[in-house]
Amino acid sequence: MHILHAHNLSYQLCNGDTVFNNLSCSISHQRTGIVGKNGIGKSILAKLLAKQLQPSQGSVELMAQADMFSQEPVHFINSDITVAQFLGYEKTLQALDLIAQGQCEQHLFDLVAERWQLPEQLSTQLNTLGLPNNPHLPCNTLSGGQLARLRLWQLFNSDAQLLILDEPSNHLDAKGQAWLIEQLNTFTGYALIISHNHELLRHVTQTWELSEIGLRKYGGNIEHYLAQKHSEQRAVTQQLHEVKRQQAQLKLQAQTNKEKAQQRAAQGKKLRNQGSQPKMLLNSQKNRAGSNLASKQKNQQQRQHKLHSKTQLLQQKHQQNTVEKFYLSDPTQSALNKKTLVTLLNVHLPFGTSAPINLTVCTQQKWHIKGSNGCGKSTLFKTLLNQLAPLSGELFVNTPLSYVDQYFSQLGHQLNSVQALNQYCPHLSTSNIYTLLAGIGLTKIKTEQPITTLSGGEKMKLTLLCASQQQPTPLLLLDEPDNHLDLESKLQLAKALSQYQGSFLLVSHDTYFVNNIGITHMLKLKT
Repeated sequence: MHILHAHNLSYQLCNGDTVFNNLSCSISHQRTGIVGKNGIGKSILAKLLAKQLQPSQGSVELMAQADMFSQEPVHFINSDITVAQFLGYEKTLQALDLIAQGQCEQHLFDLVAERWQLPEQLSTQLNTLGLPNNPHLPCNTLSGGQLARLRLWQLFNSDAQLLILDEPSNHLDAKGQAWLIEQLNTFTGYALIISHNHELLRHVTQTWELSEIGLRKYGGNIEHYLAQKHSEQRAVTQQLHEVKRQQAQLKLQAQTNKEKAQQRAAQGKKLRNQGSQPKMLLNSQKNRAGSNLASKQKNQQQRQHKLHSKTQLLQQKHQQNTVEKFYLSDPTQSALNKKTLVTLLNVHLPFGTSAPINLTVCTQQKWHIKGSNGCGKSTLFKTLLNQLAPLSGELFVNTPLSYVDQYFSQLGHQLNSVQALNQYCPHLSTSNIYTLLAGIGLTKIKTEQPITTLSGGEKMKLTLLCASQQQPTPLLLLDEPDNHLDLESKLQLAKALSQYQGSFLLVSHDTYFVNNIGITHMLKLKT
């Protein structure tokens, strides 16, 4: 049974750029994963399938109710909506409070209906989700992981039979990711999951890859997909070598034929001058040789054209696995001369852990800040940035700080990439700016578009670039920088951080990523 069918989807950006053309797909597997490079259009495809965007061409047919989990919960971040309001329970809870105070209007009882145990049930559910036991708490005070779990729980308990989930595990800790996998495995509807989380993608039954050449379906989970991709890439590399060998051989043959023709022409001219051969015979031989040479040249040109076309196709396939690098500027010598960068003495955070924090960060140290969702990891960063005041204790900061958060809040979203990098790093020349942006995979056209048009992964690459290129060299506060990155980009970021000569504090729930970035120190925050 197909729960969704998309026919010949095409989508163009407002500047006329085409994201993809004539994509067709159907969802019949209960759990389908979508993978692909950052910026390839996965989130746009998800919004088209959820009917949150209109295609430039084509159609989407839904056979059941669908709902979507988007990467960036702007609605929650920029408003004071409470947990109760988001879940649709606010009026019922207010009615229960008024009835408890002695009011007996009929409309209050109508609002409550049969939900007399709602406060107790909601309290139990919030506790199960690892959220504060206060339904009137604004959603924008929750951690990224807490908010993600709340939004996901609401979706799994809705009437939707198709859930389109765009990076649902991004902000979840290990416990939260296990909870998400359990929810997916027990969900009776269909789920389309865009993710770069290896563990999550192990639980899908079909994998789609979106690339420059279209949408391709692979049977099986991420491990099956990666095995197939490895075999394909090895075959493409071998075919490229063979085509290049044939091109070289064809070029050599063309040169040999040309030299032989020149030798025959020279011999014919010599015989003509000597007069030892009849002129008619020599003319016939000359015409026949010219005809043979023209025929050979035409045949060689046809073969060259075929080989050129085949090379272009193979190179396009090969480039699908080419990953852009991350540029992290190493600190200056004056920055390295600083010994102590940050000191916390018995600091109590305003949110999260109640335990005092004692921490000293020195030059060239790489710290992993561990802890479950809601323990205060992001609060610690905001306290260092003086955006929040500690409840008590002493805090000393002896270095510039550069914060890379989960929502790219430091980027001016009305700016384009060139303007953003110029704003944060005015010391860079225009040519350096374009070189650095090209290095993270942004074409010249993309660099001149508003940042809002970039994918989550592209925004994270730009944010990291802006943060690391500042002068004087800052202490990097990296709040889940790997969240929005595709599988290969994560490996590239890990490599860049492992080679980085500066200092950073990192929050990440991806154990594989953390183990590959050269962590020197660890701080665990308790709930």
